[in-house]
Amino acid sequence: METQKLLYASVFLLICTAKAINPEAEALLRWKSTLIQANSLSSWSIANSTCSWFGITCDHAGQVTEINLPNTGLHGTLHAFYSALYQNLTKIDLNNNNLVSTIPANISMLLTLTFLYLSSNNLFGAIPYQLSKLPMIVEIDLGNNHLTNPDPAKFVLPSTLKRLSLPNNDISGPLPHSLPEMVPRLRYLNMSFNGFSGSIPSSFSGLHKLKTLDLGNNNLTGGIPEELGMISGLQTLLLYSNPLGGSIPASLGQLQLLEVLGIYNASLVSTLPPELGNLTSLQGMVLPQNQLYGSLPPSFGRIQELQFFEIDGNSISGTFPVELFTNWTKLRLLDVSSNLFSGSILWQISN
Repeated sequence: METQKLLYASVFLLICTAKAINPEAEALLRWKSTLIQANSLSSWSIANSTCSWFGITCDHAGQVTEINLPNTGLHGTLHAFYSALYQNLTKIDLNNNNLVSTIPANISMLLTLTFLYLSSNNLFGAIPYQLSKLPMIVEIDLGNNHLTNPDPAKFVLPSTLKRLSLPNNDISGPLPHSLPEMVPRLRYLNMSFNGFSGSIPSSFSGLHKLKTLDLGNNNLTGGIPEELGMISGLQTLLLYSNPLGGSIPASLGQLQLLEVLGIYNASLVSTLPPELGNLTSLQGMVLPQNQLYGSLPPSFGRIQELQFFEIDGNSISGTFPVELFTNWTKLRLLDVSSNLFSGSILWQISN
């Protein structure tokens, strides 16, 4: 009889415990159970409040709003991650783990999601076109994986997007000309280290809020569009390691907020436009391994914030204008090797 009472009591406690488990906690524990390695999630237990779990942030009502688990050694998939129980989830940060397989399409059903960070994992397969349906998404970072092109017939970037980072994947084909129409609020675009080909769309000049554009290490051709000089708020422009060819447009001198200009190893055949001297906010000019010729414009002396000046591996000739060393008081790195300069610059550097 006593044994039977104890059994009933145990069943009753189990039922009560089951009822007490936060539904969101149950969903998280279900995903945890699928992970091969999750040592960092030892606090994920029904013995602890969900809001006290490592990497979990809750709102005042106790609902999960953020899952922040970067660099935590997680090994497994995302297939059991989604749950309709996440009613207020705004952020997922699983950067730099060992997540494998594909990105499940049902993540797009997290309608409150604002930030999605899945970079530096081992995810592969096509980027799910369903991500287009995230109505509140602001930032997507899927860099450093093995992802391929989404279905072009179904994929349209959400208009709410401000940051799109897809470097070091296996995405190919032309850059979308309609990008300014799809994402007019975009401020950060990184498509480097992929297989993009064709020309840089002149329509990118319509990305009026863009601050960073990184298209480095692709297979882009057709030169540098003059229209890029119309992105007035641009702070970083990186077009390195592409067989672009052509010249450096003088219009880039209109980018008065530009801080970094990196167009090395890009098959440029050009002089250095004097208009680049108008880039008074520039901190780094990195143009090595091209076919640049002519002399250094004295107007470059106006770039008083310059810290890095690299033009090695070109055919620049003539002498160094004194104005450069008079005004480049913040210079930390100067590499002008493998050019055709005449005279000596050592005394200018020492002064």
